[in-house]
Amino acid sequence: MTSNRRAFHRHARPVVDHELRRVRGRLATLEERLAVEEVSVRVAAALVDDVLDRARADPILARALASIYGPEPAWQPGAVSWAPD
Repeated sequence: MTSNRRAFHRHARPVVDHELRRVRGRLATLEERLAVEEVSVRVAAALVDDVLDRARADPILARALASIYGPEPAWQPGAVSWAPD
């Protein structure tokens, strides 16, 4: 998972949590409240993934996401392993 993908997912989670807290009173009457909350989190994650997938084909969307979450870092090797012959 790229850093932008992680950042977007980390951003979406508190938004979902906030909205669930906001409607918690109405959800309290549901027997399946926990299931509704779990599905809400999965739907938000799927929406984030879909937006990121669309950004691969849409340069305007890609630039918008980069302006929010920063550009993808260039690939840099972390470490080079060397074993003597």
